[in-house]
Amino acid sequence: GSWCLYTTEPIGCAADIERIVDGYRARWRIEELFKVLKSGCAIEKRQLESAHGLVNALAVYLPIAWRVLRHRNLADEDGDQPASKTMTALQLKILCKLGRTKIPLRPTVADALRAVAALGGHLKRNGPPGWITLARGYERLLTLEEGAQFGAEM
Repeated sequence: GSWCLYTTEPIGCAADIERIVDGYRARWRIEELFKVLKSGCAIEKRQLESAHGLVNALAVYLPIAWRVLRHRNLADEDGDQPASKTMTALQLKILCKLGRTKIPLRPTVADALRAVAALGGHLKRNGPPGWITLARGYERLLTLEEGAQFGAEM
């Protein structure tokens, strides 16, 4: 099968075509990021009444959404990579000590994602974790990380 991509972008050489196709392929990742923001972080349900409130909420939730999406994508592409690619040493320590799922001494990206999902309430028997569960787990992990950092400063 072949496909045809229509564009209003100027095309003068092969590099232009590659740039346009790469931009189009990135569209799916962008859609996924918005899905995490809308479903996982419930940005629409917050019913913010001002642009200032929306910007503040995005400042909090966009980094969470990006981390969740990045981590899930890495787990899907090559889940055997070390978890340190997506998480800090403190986050991994928290998951080892407080997580509902046991993770190995040298966790992989996939191990850490399962632990984050479990922290968000995911049960293995329910299939792969969804955006809501992953975002909830990451938000809880970030709160625990902040508390651990604050406690260490006292």
